[in-house]
Amino acid sequence: MGRWYYHRKATTNESCRLTMPYLKKRCMLSSQNTERIGWTSSQTGKETNICLTVDITMDNPYARLVYTVTDRQGNKTDYNYEVSLVTTTPCNFGGVRYWFACLSCSGRAAVLYLATGDVYFRCRHCNNLSYRSRNRCRLESFGHTDREIKKLRSEIKRRTWRGRPTRKVRRLYALERKMGMLSGPIMAQMKKFEAGLR
Repeated sequence: MGRWYYHRKATTNESCRLTMPYLKKRCMLSSQNTERIGWTSSQTGKETNICLTVDITMDNPYARLVYTVTDRQGNKTDYNYEVSLVTTTPCNFGGVRYWFACLSCSGRAAVLYLATGDVYFRCRHCNNLSYRSRNRCRLESFGHTDREIKKLRSEIKRRTWRGRPTRKVRRLYALERKMGMLSGPIMAQMKKFEAGLR
């Protein structure tokens, strides 16, 4: 168990993130807008603030990020740079969908992350970030799946609609299958552990 925790990847939940849906919700993709955004770190509890300016009126739309990073020695460094916005996806009802162009790989991304220990907002792959669910060990996944099953069972009011299982019932069946697959290896590990205690 100790080795698994030591070698696990940093997750997206531990990083500050800047998302396109957030910018769209705040109507920042309509013209030139400036806004101050703040995050609170789940690990340290410190607040991070950035000043974000989005300009789509130019031929090359961009998002300008201005923020300060403090290192472990307490030295503060100011960062002020532009992230290009790419418009390669047309929408069904007109207009275009904007994407960030990652600073490192130039790939398009809907979310940019400021990972712990990094100083630039980059995509998930360039920051080598994982999702929290991917970092779970089998025992943790077993407990998480069990909680999901209990929650779903309490939410289901109708099992079928027009002779077919409802979406929640199909999800419940999938989780029960997953639980069956997880229980075999976990029970084998428990038996090995008990045999080692004897």
